[in-house]
Amino acid sequence: MSRLLIENGTVLTINDRHDIFDSGCVLIEDDRILYVGPRSGLPEQVDADRMDATGKAVMPGLVNCHTHLCMIFGRTLATDVDLLTWLDRQMPVMAAMDDAAMLHAQLLGCVENLKNGNTTVVENLFAARTDTFSPETLAFEAMRQAGLRGMVARAFEARHFDPAFAETPAEQTRRVTALARDWHGADNGRLRLAIGPLLPWAVDESMLRHTRALANDLGLPLHMHVAESQEFNRVIARHYGRPVRNVELLHETGCLGPDVQAVGVSDLSAHEIELLVDSGTSVVLDPQTRLFWGTGFPSLKPFLDAGVTCGLATNGPAANCGQDLFESMKYACATAKTAVGDPSVLPARRALRMATIEGARALGISHQTGSLEVGKRADVITLDLRQPHLTPASNLDACLVFSARGADVRDVIVDGSVRMRDRRLTFIDETALLTRCNDLANACLERVAHRQSDSRPSVSREIS
Repeated sequence: MSRLLIENGTVLTINDRHDIFDSGCVLIEDDRILYVGPRSGLPEQVDADRMDATGKAVMPGLVNCHTHLCMIFGRTLATDVDLLTWLDRQMPVMAAMDDAAMLHAQLLGCVENLKNGNTTVVENLFAARTDTFSPETLAFEAMRQAGLRGMVARAFEARHFDPAFAETPAEQTRRVTALARDWHGADNGRLRLAIGPLLPWAVDESMLRHTRALANDLGLPLHMHVAESQEFNRVIARHYGRPVRNVELLHETGCLGPDVQAVGVSDLSAHEIELLVDSGTSVVLDPQTRLFWGTGFPSLKPFLDAGVTCGLATNGPAANCGQDLFESMKYACATAKTAVGDPSVLPARRALRMATIEGARALGISHQTGSLEVGKRADVITLDLRQPHLTPASNLDACLVFSARGADVRDVIVDGSVRMRDRRLTFIDETALLTRCNDLANACLERVAHRQSDSRPSVSREIS
């Protein structure tokens, strides 16, 4: 048995009452929270290791509900193009990755998330299919080494997609079944698997139904890009040969429900929002990448008004060039307010909950993480408040959402294990990792330069 006492900090619990303890503490025993509250609530002498949080905020680790760590070697490539052209330019880099590149890309992404205070991460992984290694296994291995609470959301691509990335439903079933057996619920429930089509026109109705049936059989959630832009819905209508919209299609094929996360939703009708509400489907919002790609100014108010569970995400490090969920909170508030001309539409407290307990609820793990409460897993971060840009912190919620950034995170604990202390990682040589990743990324880019890109079909082409 091990115990850790985090004391003398400002403890922000994110519980139902949103309790804040100005001189509070968190007592951790093994992987669980044993006590949260004022220091006076514990005996003077506690048999535990100590972490002094004087001048720091102590809060739940953040929940990054959607990223693509598999694309991290494409960071800063194609930053001034539309979404689908960007994808066309990123995929050759991904196709050039071998097993060493994939493992180190995933590990680099895990490190970046931890250093930004993201203790839970959903990696929406798509990769060129190969029988020499399993990209998903390497992603899980990286999460295991980093100590993250992670979900690998394995994407499915088939029709109208680069053949190197495509597979048949039978191949999907074989691979997903093996992954579920080996990884779903692994490491004391810290690692989980999800599935779903990468793009709605990369499959047909039968494939959507097949994926839903497979998820049901294996007890897996569905995680999908949904209605990311007006162009998405136009392409869907052409692909399926009828005027159907993305969420309507998912409803028809049984792919909505409380075990579903719809990611990047930017172009939804009022009827589609009703379908989300009636089915209990959660949405995952990444407002900064919507703005970067120019796919539409995301209005969050319809989801908030309808009572949809909303998680927040950074999207991939090649999409917004970072993994800072504090930035996502700030963007969410700014876009929600500006979209409807109402500065009160998304308060800082709600944004903070979207990045913690509400995000955990969207992933179906709010019983484990997302708040500091007795019995929950000990996923805890601290932020140094003794900095010019965080002084004064008259309103802690607003300070964290509008002024803080990932670089302010000092300590990170996942499942009771200290993964970063005073910004020093405890499990890896960070300098060596960065050097290795630069070398591997350069090797991938060199391989891409020797290939003819015009021999590869475009995922953004017109689909008849």
